[in-house]
Amino acid sequence: MNTNPKLLLLMITCSTFWEPNLFAKSKNPEAERFKDSFIKFNQEDNKQKSKFTNLTLFTGSSSIRRWHSLSSDFPQVNLLNRGFGGAHVSDVLHFYDQLFLTYRPKMIVLYCGENDLWSGKTVKQVHHDFHTLWIRIQKDLPSTSLIYLSCKPSPKRISKWQTYQALNLRIKNKCLQDPQLYFVDLTPTLLRPNLTFYSGLWDSDNLHVNQAGYDRWKNWLKPILYAQK
Repeated sequence: MNTNPKLLLLMITCSTFWEPNLFAKSKNPEAERFKDSFIKFNQEDNKQKSKFTNLTLFTGSSSIRRWHSLSSDFPQVNLLNRGFGGAHVSDVLHFYDQLFLTYRPKMIVLYCGENDLWSGKTVKQVHHDFHTLWIRIQKDLPSTSLIYLSCKPSPKRISKWQTYQALNLRIKNKCLQDPQLYFVDLTPTLLRPNLTFYSGLWDSDNLHVNQAGYDRWKNWLKPILYAQK
């Protein structure tokens, strides 16, 4: 899909001035909306508890939940997909025990933050939630590492791209200061240097990547993920 670079730059610039309540803290959505998802996770867990050893846990929002080819994409990794669509970092914090103390993963791959910002939360608020999450993980699972997948650009939400990039930069800087944190920038897999989108990578909603998009993410992530084995 091609996007006019001048229009894209205008949309990005405008988003900076139109973002409401720039310094206000937004209320978290009700985390219990995911109650049924975690009941289902628990039912699945009861059938495969022996597989949680040396585990890599993929979690976060729908970009993880919809990654149905994970197991075949990374066959050398003992992994578990616990994505729940629409999640905020605050939701990951709410279900912290069910996600991290239940599975006690050696590696976490997290995609989260995009929905938070789209809902109106500030970069500062989302970054603080991520910092809080990582502090808890360090305390409870000191040998666990985390790979943060950057907020992606998408045709549907391109008006927020500068805001997404601001969060990406903050989290990238945090990762550079911690040897157990890794930042993976997904932008080059989706967006050309001239600010046009690669074609054929999007679902019909122009928000989520399709299998071709996940194939690009797989190739981008594989060297980093396998290096942590």
